[in-house]
Amino acid sequence: MRTFFQDEFMDKKLFERIKNEVKAEQLDKTIGEIDYLNEIRSQVLQRDDADIPCWKSQSEFITKLNNARRKNLQA
Repeated sequence: MRTFFQDEFMDKKLFERIKNEVKAEQLDKTIGEIDYLNEIRSQVLQRDDADIPCWKSQSEFITKLNNARRKNLQA
């Protein structure tokens, strides 16, 4: 009986550590994707045909929204 509880305790600790590692990997991947999307948006805005003011304001809003989400994920 004693080894059962010891094994159960160790399995629980191991599971928690693995779960935290997976969360950290997913968080890093999500942050990388947000950075990539922000980079694509900035490249689109730098084109000559993207001089439409509506596009710029929408892109700035989306970039700010993505950055806010990124900060929330890191917190």
